Amino acid sequence: MFKSVAYFWMAVALLFVQIFILDEISMALWLRPMIFPLVLLLLPIEWRTIWVVIVALLLGIFMDISLGGQGLYTSTLLPLAVMRRWILYLTTRRSVEAGDQTSLLSRMPLRQVMIYVGAMLVLHHTMFFFLESLSMISVMQLIVTILFSSLLSSLLVWPIVGLFLKRVVR
Repeated sequence: MFKSVAYFWMAVALLFVQIFILDEISMALWLRPMIFPLVLLLLPIEWRTIWVVIVALLLGIFMDISLGGQGLYTSTLLPLAVMRRWILYLTTRRSVEAGDQTSLLSRMPLRQVMIYVGAMLVLHHTMFFFLESLSMISVMQLIVTILFSSLLSSLLVWPIVGLFLKRVVR
């Protein structure tokens, strides 16, 4: 059973950490972890796509206003909302049946959930950094930034996903 209040506070904590800690730390030019897409990725897979798109739009607008993204956050979260079920199926070979009443994420092992989350984070980072640079002049720097930022983001969200599956979904 999905616990809405616990999920809300987890989302607020993730956004707080992203805005006030991760975006303020200057690690390196090629190291910018982003954990806020987890708010979107951990929504119940059983939700209709339109509701996930609305959440992604609101989250993107909030991030754009908070961090001065000028539409960058919104334009990278909306495709994630639309492709969420497809990426889940491609990475874990699991799909949502029409009559599902229990959360698919709660029935999956942590390893499979992390494969799904990791793939979505790589996709998000790729879209984000490519749109941010809008150039192919320094392709190697773009690739290094995507790889290292995705890796660090995946390492940061691993304990969060484990806690989420134990406390919020079950």
